Amino acid sequence: MGEYRSHAHSISLCKYHFVWCPKYRHGMLELVRDELAELFRGTAERIGHEIVSMEIATDHVHLFVEADPKWGPAEIAKQFKGYSGRMILKRHPELKQRYFWGSGLWKDGYYVRTTGAVSEDVVRRYIEETEH
Repeated sequence: MGEYRSHAHSISLCKYHFVWCPKYRHGMLELVRDELAELFRGTAERIGHEIVSMEIATDHVHLFVEADPKWGPAEIAKQFKGYSGRMILKRHPELKQRYFWGSGLWKDGYYVRTTGAVSEDVVRRYIEETEH
C-alpha cells in the first residue's frame, strides 16, 4: 500500500487528469511557462497535492494530480487556476493588457477525468509524449 495516502479515517488514491486553456485560447503560455510551473508546484505543496505529471503547452495546460479525497475536482481546479491566474497577471500586466482586456487569465471551464478508466501510465505517456 505504499502508493496510497493514509488519513485519519481513510486510505485513498485519488488521481485526476486536468486540462484547461487561457481565455480566447491565446497561444501565449510559453511566455510564462516556467513561472506557471513554479506556481503550480507551489500550490500543490501548500495544499498537499502531488503533481504526478505536468505539461504547459502554448495554449493549454495538462496537470495530472494526486489529491486528498477531501478536495473535489472542482476545488482542485479552482486552487490551481485561481492562484496562478492572479499571480501571472499581477506580475505581467502587459499580458493582461495585450491578451485579456481586463479579464482573468483562464477560461472558466476545464476537463477532468479520474484515472480509474485508464492506467496512470497511459495518462503520463500521453502528457509527456504528445506534441501540443
